[in-house]
Amino acid sequence: MIIVSALLVRGPRQCGRASLGRRVACLTAAILACFAMVVPGTVFPAEVHFAPDGGIRRHLLDAIRDSRQRIDVAVYQITSTALARALVAAQERGLRVRVLTDQETVQAGGPAMRIFRSAGLSVRRLGFAEQSLMHHKFAIFDDRLVATGSYNWTQTAERANYENLVFLEDPKTVARFADEFQRLWRAARESP
Repeated sequence: MIIVSALLVRGPRQCGRASLGRRVACLTAAILACFAMVVPGTVFPAEVHFAPDGGIRRHLLDAIRDSRQRIDVAVYQITSTALARALVAAQERGLRVRVLTDQETVQAGGPAMRIFRSAGLSVRRLGFAEQSLMHHKFAIFDDRLVATGSYNWTQTAERANYENLVFLEDPKTVARFADEFQRLWRAARESP
């Protein structure tokens, strides 16, 4: 408790001169510390990652590789061939892999969509031209881990954009994302 209080008192001054990413990490740590004081024993680990060049794709590849049963991905744009190939490899290992994306992403085709089609990966699309977007950006791994944030699964997000991705293991949070995925999956259309 004393260490947490010291973090809260000294943290803002120490983080104030740091980079934006460092300040966000300090704020996240302070919020989690406060939560731990209020509700002891209920804090689950969270990993926070930033782009550009923060290695978000590497962390997603690790999560895909470490999955053993199923992966559900709901992402507005996916053009990363590395991530597409990793999802196909997971399917080839016997995992159930489902991808839900925006209808314009499917219509545009692109390298990831071609990889998915040639492998027979299950892809569905949501949204209507110029009316709505399937703008979510999250993935669920084995119903135990969720990755969510602003990060689209694209080369631009990895190398150029300022993005974030958070990995969460809280069972209630993961279950809420899984419920949302199921709701969207039922409403989505098969990809041609």
